Formats: sequence, C-alpha cells, structure tokens
Amino acid sequence: MDNVYYQHTTAPSFEAKLIQSIMDLLRIKQKLSKKMTTNRFEQNPAKPTKSLWRNYHIHEAEQNGRKVWNISPKENQSDVIILYLHGGAYVSNINKQHWGLIEQLAHQTNARIVVPDYPLAPKNSCTDTYAFIEIIYHKLITDYPTKRIVFIGDSAGAGLAFGFVQQLRNTQQQQPNQLILFSPWLDVTMSNPQIEELDKNDKLLSVTGLKDAGKSYAGKLSLKDYRVSPIYGDLTSLCGLSIFTGTNDILNADAQKCQQLMTEQQLNINYFEYPKMFHDWVIISNLKESQDVIQKVSQLIN
Repeated sequence: MDNVYYQHTTAPSFEAKLIQSIMDLLRIKQKLSKKMTTNRFEQNPAKPTKSLWRNYHIHEAEQNGRKVWNISPKENQSDVIILYLHGGAYVSNINKQHWGLIEQLAHQTNARIVVPDYPLAPKNSCTDTYAFIEIIYHKLITDYPTKRIVFIGDSAGAGLAFGFVQQLRNTQQQQPNQLILFSPWLDVTMSNPQIEELDKNDKLLSVTGLKDAGKSYAGKLSLKDYRVSPIYGDLTSLCGLSIFTGTNDILNADAQKCQQLMTEQQLNINYFEYPKMFHDWVIISNLKESQDVIQKVSQLIN
C-alpha cells in the first residue's frame, strides 16, 4: 500500500458522538489543559490488562530503572516486531486504553509487541527520551535481526516515532520497515493557522496546554528541532509512512500539512482521514472507527 489517500465516508458512530458530548459537558479540554500547564499527571505507567497476561506471553524487563514490556503470542507468531510508543503529550504515561489497543493489535497481527515506559517531562527532556529509545531499538535489531520492525505511535508517541526515524536516517542507521502514526503530534509550536478553526470542534486538546507540555519536553532544544517537532525535519528517504487522523482534532492541521509536503515532494505516504473523529480515538479500541483503523493497520503490516 503506497500513496493511499483514504477518507472515511461512514458517518461517525453514536458512541463517538456521545464521547465527544460527554467530554464537552465535563469540560475535559479545560481540565486537561490545566494539567498540562501544571504537570499534574500520574507518571506511573498502567499495567498490562489481565486478559493480556492470560492470553499472551509477557516479559517485563528494566532499562535505566524503567519498565519495558515484551508481549508475544503463545502460538503462530508472525515475523513482525512492533515497537509501540504511547501518547500523553510527553508528560503523561501509558494508560489502560493504550493496553486495550495493544491487545487488539496483538490479536490482529500476531506480532511481538515491545512497549517501553520511556522518560517523561518535566523530569526528563527530549534528548533523554531519544537516548532511552535508541537503546531499546538497537536491542531489537540485535536480538531479532531477521524480523520486520514496525514503529506504531499515538499522539506524542507518534511524534516521537517520526522524529526518531529521521534521526536513524540522519545517522545512516537501519530504519524500521514501517512507521504507523495515530493522531500524530508533529509540531509542538502549534503555529499552524488552520488550528484556530479546528479548535472549535476539538473537545479534548487545547493550544495552551500543548504549548506548555511541548516546551517542557523540548528542554534546551529548539521547538523546531526535528526531534521535538518532526514536521520541520527532512522528510526524504524515510521508511514507509502511514498517518491516521480525525478532523475534530486540532493536530489534524499538521497531519494534513505533512501529507501535502510529502505529496509535493513525490514521497510515499498513506493518509487516512476520519471526518468528525476526535484526537486519539483509536485507543478507545471498541469504537467502530477504531476497529476500522485496526483492520487497516493489520493489512498494512501483513
């Protein structure tokens, strides 16, 4: 699948509409923005679900005092290794919804999935996170030299994955076979003029909160350094890229921009857009729209 441009034509499900109405009613956007500004997040990672423990082999290891989970099927394992990088604006850790999605991906792909509890701001910065992921990645390509490696990330984790692949290219190191991004955060400056219009329909994210989290994560790096905001990097000579995005997400503006930049440069990108879907809806894996995405990801991988 190269250069797919897909726009979902089915109307948003009742459940998807209901979730956005509830977020609006409970003022989740305002509360989340305040948390991002004050860094009042629980940074201990959620644990894998009981059903994951029951149905898969799970090995827990530690790297620099942080957890790394290695999840593998009990039988019929494929030749794919997924490195999954969770979202959370670089300040919030993996949650139970992420684990639900990871279980769905494991079921659909029969891949081994590696999930690192990577360092978070404000205690750590972008350079600390990259150093941590580099150790994890090099261990993967050393331990599994014949496997196909796929990076999957959501939100901030998607931005991290995209920037890290650019670093691998820049340093002439082996890249993964594919890069799959859900609701990616590609520019922490939040300066895209299209964001103002999208902000009216986004019930979850705010520009102010994201700017504060982005500055905290950048540390001493420029906010336009490709490791912090990968949309400012060189987009050429990268592994296969697929983006999934919803139009009720303020980050959709930069997903569209990325698709346009790569198309203008005649670079391969698969772009999947879901009208009126909210930020990171894919991690609510029982939604009809999420199931559609998971099926497409399975096709991309298999």
